[in-house]
Amino acid sequence: MTNNNLTKKIILIGLSGCSSTGKTTLAKLASKYLPNAVLIHEDDFYKHDEEVPLNTKYNIRDWDSPEALDLALFKKELNTIKNTGQIATKLIHNNNVDDISKHTLSDQFLKELVNKTQYIDKKYKLVIVDGFMLYNNHDISSEFDLRLFIRAPYKTLKKRRDARNGYQTLDSFWVDPPYYFDEFVYKSYEENHRSLFQHGDVEGKLTTESSKEIKDFNNDDGVSIEESLSWVIDQIVFYCKD
Repeated sequence: MTNNNLTKKIILIGLSGCSSTGKTTLAKLASKYLPNAVLIHEDDFYKHDEEVPLNTKYNIRDWDSPEALDLALFKKELNTIKNTGQIATKLIHNNNVDDISKHTLSDQFLKELVNKTQYIDKKYKLVIVDGFMLYNNHDISSEFDLRLFIRAPYKTLKKRRDARNGYQTLDSFWVDPPYYFDEFVYKSYEENHRSLFQHGDVEGKLTTESSKEIKDFNNDDGVSIEESLSWVIDQIVFYCKD
């Protein structure tokens, strides 16, 4: 970011959801096609391997707990970006996401995107933040101007996660043990997000209060990349219309 951003209004956009909802792919695509947009990843704020909490039951690191992230640094960074337009922390991104070039967008769809995004006033600088723990913590959630939540059913998430080869960390390469999705990924997602949902059911609907602040989208199998990306872009355009 350059000093020119100091004259622009910074719009901090959260794009969150459980692992394997497709949020990171959508965040990368949105930042590519939205004018004057940049992208940062909450995953870049993971602690070093030896600092990630050790689960004593399974004797492995719990990468899906909030404590695996340096949330104090993350909040400080969000606050700095929002107030100055500058990225202060030197980030190391491990790029643990599918190659977005595999997603083919039709010429007609791209034309529609151009038509939509032209309504975003040039006074705005869009900062998209992709992460799995954005709205469970009020101190973090309160930093965002727009909160988008990508969802998918348990079975879909498990199938997608199981298909992944593994994840590059700061110090090594992590491969999920067979039980990891149920005992760590989804369990942590439930524990940290149930307060956002009616009756604590993360497969159900957001509470009335949550739905006032968070816009959610079901990105299940069968939903095209164009449909899900269009929803993300529409939410941002609507928010930024002058």
